[in-house]
Amino acid sequence: MFTALALLGCGEHKRGGEGESCTSADDCGPGLACVAQVCAARGDGGLSSGVSGADCTSRRECGEGLSCVGNSCQPISMGTETESRYSGVGESCRAKNDCLPDLSCVMNVCRQVNLPLMRTAKSCHLVECSKQEDCCAGFVPKASCAEYKQNCMTDPVFCNTYRSLCECSQDCVDELCVAAPQGCESNAECTSAQTPYCMDGKCRQCDKDSACSGTAAKCVEGVCSAACTIDENCPLLHACQDGACVETGCRSDRECAFMLKSPQAVCQNKECRLPCVADTDCVADAMVGMFQVCDQGECVFVGCESDTECRALLMTAGEAGNRRALCRPD
Repeated sequence: MFTALALLGCGEHKRGGEGESCTSADDCGPGLACVAQVCAARGDGGLSSGVSGADCTSRRECGEGLSCVGNSCQPISMGTETESRYSGVGESCRAKNDCLPDLSCVMNVCRQVNLPLMRTAKSCHLVECSKQEDCCAGFVPKASCAEYKQNCMTDPVFCNTYRSLCECSQDCVDELCVAAPQGCESNAECTSAQTPYCMDGKCRQCDKDSACSGTAAKCVEGVCSAACTIDENCPLLHACQDGACVETGCRSDRECAFMLKSPQAVCQNKECRLPCVADTDCVADAMVGMFQVCDQGECVFVGCESDTECRALLMTAGEAGNRRALCRPD
């Protein structure tokens, strides 16, 4: 009997009332929760309305000094308007009049309806070269190139070694430096088993369909492509025709809705698009999406006015080499 009473006495402890200090919910009495180390009343199974951490649909439902972010009352961050009872940019909302007058309630979040940026007829371009020599400015041939060249002239099998060690393998394509296939003058110079055919001065995988293995495989620009038999062998919006995948484009708005995972998608000129009414409809990736605006019902890049804007957008500042970001007319 004594032991039972002793155990009961040890297990009991006085629970705090509303407004008293706490470290966990066990420190508070029935119907209370420990919020910011203070016992607070619960309501409807959650925290009492208005306190930090309580559920909310807009700032007006939170107490003084709190904002409604992600449907939860949170302390207002520095630099944010504290007097207004309207939700600001990024805060939760249910209707437009939950937000500040110049904002709109889009997908239960207050957003700017239109960006304070006017669209320009210019775009950002990444530029590394204007000719092939620009890409090879830093290339240093091996010291024994004269000997390698002589070997190449004696036997074409040595030409691959000569060109890989003594000739720059970079090319300028659309003002960007790209790796170029090894140069050649005949099949004998293409010593790699993967690219044994010389086509247009470059070693390729094939020179005609018969050079490709597999039934009905085709040689397309020096590369072997397996023949298709059904549309599923092809990318979306392509169809299998005579063993080759042919682009068909979209045929209905429903196709685009499934393609773009949005019921608002439409098929225009055989291309799937997401129409827009306001800039807030243009939700894209974090990098470029914030610079997209709605222009004539289509989400487009807002454009640029200076090279400096493009350097910031494409993050080329401080890079070594000749890479530049330029703002040019579309």
